[in-house]
Amino acid sequence: MTALMRSASLTHYADLAESVGLVPHEMLAAVGLPRSCFDSTELRIPAAAVMRLMELSAEMSGEESFGLRLSVTRRLSSFGLVGMLARDEPTLRQALDTLTRYLYLHNESLTTKIHEYDGVAVIEQLLLPSVGAGRQSVELALGALYHTLCLALGKDWQPRSVSFMHPAPASLTWHRSILGGNLLFSQDYNGIALASSDMDAALHFADPAMRQQTRQLAREDLAAHTLRFRDEVEQLIIALLPTGRCSADQVAAHLGVDRRTVHRRLTAQGTTFIQLLNEIRAEQAQRLMGYGDRTLTDVAAQLGFSSLSAFSRWRQGRWTAAQATRNSASIRG
Repeated sequence: MTALMRSASLTHYADLAESVGLVPHEMLAAVGLPRSCFDSTELRIPAAAVMRLMELSAEMSGEESFGLRLSVTRRLSSFGLVGMLARDEPTLRQALDTLTRYLYLHNESLTTKIHEYDGVAVIEQLLLPSVGAGRQSVELALGALYHTLCLALGKDWQPRSVSFMHPAPASLTWHRSILGGNLLFSQDYNGIALASSDMDAALHFADPAMRQQTRQLAREDLAAHTLRFRDEVEQLIIALLPTGRCSADQVAAHLGVDRRTVHRRLTAQGTTFIQLLNEIRAEQAQRLMGYGDRTLTDVAAQLGFSSLSAFSRWRQGRWTAAQATRNSASIRG
């Protein structure tokens, strides 16, 4: 199933693309997106195509910080109805809860998890592996989150850290200029850490009188874009893998249903829990090992394996199955 996102994700793309020597409409055509993406913010377009556009733009322009530079244009209004809902919440915590709950209305491929411990809150961002998100998409999403936090906490606010799973770029000039100096690369997650006390900051721009009106406007849109069950399961698998507790039972518990319901609903969508788990593990493994600075032990832990040997057996099984499929196709051909 194709994860979709609003064409608002391309707001100001054309300006940045032209500034680094690209022809915006040609770039859209290269990834199969229509020109009308620049004329409307409400088109539903494939998230994978947008991810490819960001990576291709960085590659062709030589601008390694393309996605991060685009993020400086993001405001709460960039999130459309979701941004409107979050804007009028009384505190940052409630605004982030709203963004987390309804983010799929803006981008079905992105989910946010908030963890708190020892006075620190970590806002983690997770992109579905199936959309092929690379460095540019991750930095665009984290940059947009950073600017949202600055809007709430003041322009002088600085996070405890901004963490990326990918390695550091050759130059950190744009990163330090846009995100400050508390940058960490080759980490186990993509996200921003801040003081838990910041989460309870009052939003100075909130308008309580508008909140009910905005929620009434939202009801129809919320009903029309209910998150697909398969996408919910995929997002939970991504979030649970590094904990070592990713199972059908755990996913069912998070969804508030039993294991049989998960099995039945996934079967109706043409897949199974094990199939999704293996697909996501394979995509995550390819991405993590592609970074070049991760040990196999680190990769195994991130994929939820109890040991390196278990990871190795799984990899061998995947290779054997893939080879058998290729051989079968060759015989049929």
